[in-house]
Amino acid sequence: MTRIDRYLIVLFVRVFLVCFVTLAGLLIIAQIFTNLDELIEYGRIRGSLPLALAEYFGPVLLTIFDRTCGLTALLSMLFVVAWLYRTNEWTAMLAAGISKARVIRPLLVVCLIAFGGSAITRELWIPKYSHILTRNPQDLQGTERVLPIRPTEDGEYGLLIAGKSIASQSQSIRSPVFVIFGPASSLVGQIQAETATYQTASEDRPAGYLLSGLGNAKFLTQPSVVVDGVDYLRLPSDTAWLSPDQCFVPSSIEFDMLRGSSAKQFASTADLVWRARNQGDYYGDDLQLLIHQRFLQPFSDVTQLLLGLPFVLTSRRRNIVQLTIACMATYGLFFGFSTVLSMLSGSSYLLTPAVAIWTPLIVFAPYAYARTRQALME
Repeated sequence: MTRIDRYLIVLFVRVFLVCFVTLAGLLIIAQIFTNLDELIEYGRIRGSLPLALAEYFGPVLLTIFDRTCGLTALLSMLFVVAWLYRTNEWTAMLAAGISKARVIRPLLVVCLIAFGGSAITRELWIPKYSHILTRNPQDLQGTERVLPIRPTEDGEYGLLIAGKSIASQSQSIRSPVFVIFGPASSLVGQIQAETATYQTASEDRPAGYLLSGLGNAKFLTQPSVVVDGVDYLRLPSDTAWLSPDQCFVPSSIEFDMLRGSSAKQFASTADLVWRARNQGDYYGDDLQLLIHQRFLQPFSDVTQLLLGLPFVLTSRRRNIVQLTIACMATYGLFFGFSTVLSMLSGSSYLLTPAVAIWTPLIVFAPYAYARTRQALME
């Protein structure tokens, strides 16, 4: 690595950090002033307002970095090259026999490192904070939010889960109704209770819902339903940890599925693939679309960078405002085209998720590569 390479890398990193902090700061400040009362109250609960803000907005910064990394890298490249032109350093390097490709190479390497950091953040860090990212500032005080329930069928255990509403904090269903059509239907066809609380899997039981407030239902005195070693319905007659008015219904339906939330947006790709294999019927094509997006996101970031780079390298006017508008326009064109295809894939059968995600790359990637290569050779 030469001294010029180090100079360009340091300049790029400084511009990248300034762009990211500026963009993230605007988004966070807008959210703070929109939910100021809730955040102040949460700061009183935590004992310090700065601590509360760091606890809530720290994970939010990770999501902002993941979603804006491509655009920030493109703008940073633009500003660095524009600065080199303004100080005549670009002309001096070209006059010394250094090609455009050699000048741009360290900047491209740093961009690729940034895209890799975005992928690591998306796969390793963001999933750890999904419990914070799925919460609104109104949830910070621990108060329950009553949300509508989305009735969901569990084909694996043979039941349909419905109810009046759900409570996000306690992960419970109010006035639940479980329609049984699996192996447990020989004992009871429908279970109505006061509440149903989601329980994660443990050593002595699978994941499922603990139903409370069953009263004196007759089926509670019967033995639990177990077929080939698989629990389908646990009853208090032979389960010590259940109260006389409780029962436990194992289910592969996670609580997030009942509220139709965007929690899967913050899951890792490995988790999404597992859900597609085991719970694909509950999510539909949206989950497949998200998985394809995850695998192709680094390639999409590179394509968006290469679409804007020729404007930076070939423009003669070097007007920073015009160059910024041109780069933003190319970025918006790619993003808009991808969004339209994704919407068509989700709302009709005209496009499959794979076609919707691959088409923008097939259309734009060859053109972006050819234009960038031509600009580097001029």
